[in-house]
Amino acid sequence: MVAGNISEWARRIRELRTEEGYLILTHNDRADLKPGQYLLETAKPQPAFAREISKETRAFVLDRNGFTCQMCGAVAGEAHPYDPSRKTRLHIGHVVDKSMGGSDDPSNLKAICSVCNEGASNITPTRPDLQKLLVQIRRATVSDQRAVLTWLQAKFKA
Repeated sequence: MVAGNISEWARRIRELRTEEGYLILTHNDRADLKPGQYLLETAKPQPAFAREISKETRAFVLDRNGFTCQMCGAVAGEAHPYDPSRKTRLHIGHVVDKSMGGSDDPSNLKAICSVCNEGASNITPTRPDLQKLLVQIRRATVSDQRAVLTWLQAKFKA
């Protein structure tokens, strides 16, 4: 099966899996497949993935989270810090996964980038507290500290 002549083929494979309903296996599903290898289990698609989160809720969650991945801090549209060859694309993820009883309520949703979302099934990292953030900022170079200050001033219009 040809995924298409597009630059973001991995994203297209995920779309075929979730939105089109094709059963495409990866190295996470079968040990004999290498990373980047895919196996189309059957040519017949399963029922399409139902989107239960409304566009309004998605927009609210993205705006509330500052269009920033809540796991790694990557900003939508900018080069991803862990994979600079691609721009950050945000998804909506669950704080408590639906498989563990979580809901689609906005309080249980977060913005998460595609890189973190690929390996984040049922993982909910804790947010750094103030003390941890201050330690990291103090360890940073002076130029990085100034960049943080500039970003905070712009964010809070100080």
